[in-house]
Amino acid sequence: MPKRPSLKASIPQFALYGEHTAAKDLEFVHIEDIHERSARNGWVIQPHRHTHLFQVLCMWRGAMRMQLDGEAMLLTGGWAVVLPAGVVHGFEFDPATQGVVLSIAMNQLQLDGDSQLQRLLTEQSRQTSVQALAESDGTRSQLEACLQWLRQELKHAQPQQGLALSALVQLVLVQLLRLATQNQQHIQTPKASVELAARFQALLEEHYKARWAVAQFASALHVSTSTLNRACLAMFGQSAKKLLQQRLHVEAKRRLTYTTETLDQIAWDLGYQDGAYFSRVFAEQEGLAPKTYRQRASRS
Repeated sequence: MPKRPSLKASIPQFALYGEHTAAKDLEFVHIEDIHERSARNGWVIQPHRHTHLFQVLCMWRGAMRMQLDGEAMLLTGGWAVVLPAGVVHGFEFDPATQGVVLSIAMNQLQLDGDSQLQRLLTEQSRQTSVQALAESDGTRSQLEACLQWLRQELKHAQPQQGLALSALVQLVLVQLLRLATQNQQHIQTPKASVELAARFQALLEEHYKARWAVAQFASALHVSTSTLNRACLAMFGQSAKKLLQQRLHVEAKRRLTYTTETLDQIAWDLGYQDGAYFSRVFAEQEGLAPKTYRQRASRS
């Protein structure tokens, strides 16, 4: 392995945007209007990510230009955006935009295999979701009411508040799931698979750069490789090995898009032998050489 190159720039990571407070110091749930944080930043939230925060941005009306892992889009009207932990995201809002941002500190949750909240969060954390919110949609009004109720609950400390917050967050996630699965039959996944898939996700985030084999993940989770693969296929429709490859590839694309790191620097940090090997693997998965991908991302 060559000598580790020095890093030039990295993707900003925040507890909440603009705050470097450790995620463990945050409350379980936080909610604020879009304007509360955006207005003081000139209505621009630069690309960044959160290690342990699951977020939901609901825009009721207005407009925003959004970047999600290098993809840019312009949205107007009503939209719900689900942001799993680790996704690089940035926004530029029209000053008249109205909406809220809900943040859930994943590492503050005390969950088990029977937790409905864990099941819902695992389902929502499969991938980034962007769902339209039509004015006439009953799900939108229910979602808005749940978020307003959640905000009221957080205003003052009250008895059994943790239980109330957990229930309200579940209601919000149910409404989002209904949006995402509208006109589709939702297949129930066994509780054991949900719990194992959630534990694998957390372990994958910790060790994906260490280039663990699937058998090492299975050993750390105290299950067989076949059991782990069955859980991943049930929850995500892909094997554990494929999920690991995708996680490395997503991180590579984030580094190429949002940092000035060289190919050797990226290769080293992601556990590849060298820049040339990294380039070959990246091109096989993306269909583009890393340099070409970076150039296109820079232009867009």
